[in-house]
Amino acid sequence: MVRWGVLAGCAAVVVGAAFVTGATAPPRPPLPVAARADGGRPPVVLGHKTGYFNMAKVMREYERARTAVVRLETRRGRLAANLVGLRAMHADLKARHAAATNPNTKFDLESDLRSLTRLVEDLDRTIAKMLNERASIIIVELYDEIRAVTAAVAREHNLTALLAYPDAVTPQEAESPLVKELKLKPPALQPFYVDPGAEFSEEIVRRLNEKFATGTAH
Repeated sequence: MVRWGVLAGCAAVVVGAAFVTGATAPPRPPLPVAARADGGRPPVVLGHKTGYFNMAKVMREYERARTAVVRLETRRGRLAANLVGLRAMHADLKARHAAATNPNTKFDLESDLRSLTRLVEDLDRTIAKMLNERASIIIVELYDEIRAVTAAVAREHNLTALLAYPDAVTPQEAESPLVKELKLKPPALQPFYVDPGAEFSEEIVRRLNEKFATGTAH
C-alpha cells in the first residue's frame, strides 16, 4: 500500500508560537506603503492555528484500514491458489520436456509447455488487475473518510490547516535507522517536533473507529 507542503522556517516559527500559547493575536492595521521595506508585500498575519496528525499512525490504528488490508490479503491468497497449482504443473512439464529424448514426445511437450506458460501469464495478469482495482476502491474510500473527519476536527478546533505527516508510530520505530534516514529526506512536510496540543492523530483515529464501529463509515 498513498505529498504535503513544506513550511517555510520563519512562517513555521510564527504560526507555531501562536498555536502553542493558544492566543489569537489582535488584528493589526496595514503598514503604510512608505513604511514597507519588503517591496509592497502584505504583512504576515498572526494568530492562525495549525494542527498536525501522523498519517502512518492513523492508517495503522484505523480499524477499517486494517481490516481492509487483511481482507485484500486473504483474497489475494485465495486467487493465487490456482496460480500456484499451475506453476507447479509448469515446472513438472518443463522438467519432462528437458528429459525427453524422443523428438515427437519433445515436440508435444514443448507445445503443451507454451500453452501452459500463456495460461499462467494470463491468470497472473488477471489476478493483479483484480487486486489493483479493489485496492484503488479501498484507497478512495479511506481517503474520503479521513478527509471528512479531519475537516470536522479542523473546524471544531478553529484550525486554518490540519497537516498530515509520515512518522514513526512506536518508540522502537522512532529509533530505527531507516526511519531516521527517511526523516532526513522528507517528501514534503516533516515536523521534527510537534507540540502535543497541536497533534490530533489520537482524536482522528478515535473518531474514525467510532464511525466504523457504528457502521456509519462508507
